Amino acid sequence: MGFLIKYIVVFMISLVASWLLVPVAKKLAPALGMVDEPDDRRIHKTPIPRCGGIAVFIATHLALLAVFFGPWQNLSGSTQLLDWAFILVGSTVLLLVGVFDDKFDMRAWFKLLGQLAVALLMFFGGFTFEAFLHIQLPFVVNLGATLFWFVLLINAFNLIDGMDGACAGLGMIASAGLAGMLLSLHQPTDALVLVALAGACLGFLRYNFNPASVFLGDCGSMFIGFLLAAVSLKANVKQSMLVALLVPLLAVGVPVFDVLLAVWRRMGRKMISMIKDDGLATKVFGPDLDHIHHKLLRNGMTQRKAAVALYGTAIFICVVALGATAMNDNRAALLMIGMIVVLHFVVRQIAQVELWTTTQVVLQGVHRPRNLVGLLVAIFWDISCLLFATYFVFSMVLNKPFSLLHLAVCVMIPFATIYFYNIYKTVWTRSRVSQLLVLLLQLVAGEALAYVALLWVSGLTGYELSIALILHTAAAGIGIVGARAALRMARDLSAWLRCSINSDHDLSSLILGAGENAILYLRQASFEDQQKAPRKVIGLIDDNPALRHKVVYGYKVQGNFSELEEIIKKNDINELIFTHHYSDKLRAEILALQSKYNLLIRDFVFVLRDLKEDGTCQGIVKPYSMHDLDCKNMCLKLDDACANQEIQEADECQPLAVAD
Repeated sequence: MGFLIKYIVVFMISLVASWLLVPVAKKLAPALGMVDEPDDRRIHKTPIPRCGGIAVFIATHLALLAVFFGPWQNLSGSTQLLDWAFILVGSTVLLLVGVFDDKFDMRAWFKLLGQLAVALLMFFGGFTFEAFLHIQLPFVVNLGATLFWFVLLINAFNLIDGMDGACAGLGMIASAGLAGMLLSLHQPTDALVLVALAGACLGFLRYNFNPASVFLGDCGSMFIGFLLAAVSLKANVKQSMLVALLVPLLAVGVPVFDVLLAVWRRMGRKMISMIKDDGLATKVFGPDLDHIHHKLLRNGMTQRKAAVALYGTAIFICVVALGATAMNDNRAALLMIGMIVVLHFVVRQIAQVELWTTTQVVLQGVHRPRNLVGLLVAIFWDISCLLFATYFVFSMVLNKPFSLLHLAVCVMIPFATIYFYNIYKTVWTRSRVSQLLVLLLQLVAGEALAYVALLWVSGLTGYELSIALILHTAAAGIGIVGARAALRMARDLSAWLRCSINSDHDLSSLILGAGENAILYLRQASFEDQQKAPRKVIGLIDDNPALRHKVVYGYKVQGNFSELEEIIKKNDINELIFTHHYSDKLRAEILALQSKYNLLIRDFVFVLRDLKEDGTCQGIVKPYSMHDLDCKNMCLKLDDACANQEIQEADECQPLAVAD
């Protein structure tokens, strides 16, 4: 019990101090000009003080007074009195930067300069990656890694602070998890610093959990990230470099992952804008509404449920990190299992916006006009794949020397074969699967010709040549055919993600029909509005019993038409899209639901059109056109139901180029 007293005392000092100081800070907020006004980017609807970070800062350092001047001074650990002095000075400077930002809303670059200045101070105070890893690093590498670590954690907690209880709760869990790791490594002083931070965060959480009456502000969120960054660099992990790097990173995993996603997402959007040259380039350091907590809220969670979900994820990651620290054997396996579980959750639930943005970068990039540079890049890639395959087979598998003649045979003959197949005239993002298959067969034919040539010029046995042919074809095929198939897959992935991601203003849509025309619509949807999806596809409806509750093109068949009304009510549907010609009776029954549930009902037969309750077409939404065919004639040919109706705005439509 005596072992725990110091931790309990330090925790209670910071907890009580934070509990008492937060109300005082709230009263001072209007006089300090630190009140968060609601706007389009904020979740809250009323003005709320954002000076709670001052209370957390004071409470933490009051508890640290007991650590370094109380009866437990001079405990073992890497963080000692001089180190606390650097932490106090650095956190004070950062607090002032945060207060200034909370009051005057400074530019992101100025705030980043303040963070870098504080990180530089800590670097010269001994908080370095070199000391953390216990290896000698070049000065530039050591400095760059240290500055990056501080800026990463400071901004991670700064950006996650967009929902009630998110930053303070995750800061408390990260502090407790990292403290537990340090206790297992017999570093009580370092652990006590984090216990003080955990207590201050818990005391503040009393006022910040939904519905929040006070916010941390930048001064508080940056302080939490800064203190975690400083103490983690002082941790003497004494284990493998993999564990030494991963364990502190896992302890602060959720906020760090959120900031990495934010940078990934914004850079992708900026690249899309630059490729399209639309003048709408997104700022990498600018705000958006796609952080993890925003996504959870858009998925229907309340702020409380979203906060609890984040806490649960953070606790799971911390348990994995603690297990890896405590285990002597199989710690790498535990880390891998934990990372796989987290990665599965991330890909399925969190990173859809980022994945979709990435597919758009790929698709927009390869859709740029073909030119000599693009041709040379493609040729260089294919020749490189053949060169690598040759080196892999001869040097790594067969362990045989090969001459320039062997190299020429194994590279030039397959390359010439696929070149004459017109491989460089195909737009592979819009290719058929059969084209990829023919390309593979063409490559196999070239490899077979190279095999025949090798019979004359090499000293290999027939068995060795057979092995070489199979492996060379496989290695080259992965690079040449696989790269082009990946572009095609990116397009299909884009179509699926395009109708899976959603925002607060999206339509919840049901696709009526699960046939080829439904797939055509879902693919077409991937090329509308490159920055934000206008609808979230809930699933498909089809009477085919073989498709019931199966997945078609990435979407679940929710049921048949007899269950349509129940599905509409259950999923809060506000849009139905016909993709198949159904009987007049069935269409009439579905159209009768339009006014009852305030539905948008649309018809997709190569174009998307609104339908009225009487089944008449209301107009063409984003029409395509053909040579020698105006909008009116096109609609008449597409749907006999419109044959006797006047098409709205037909005279305003202009012929468009044929779609690819």
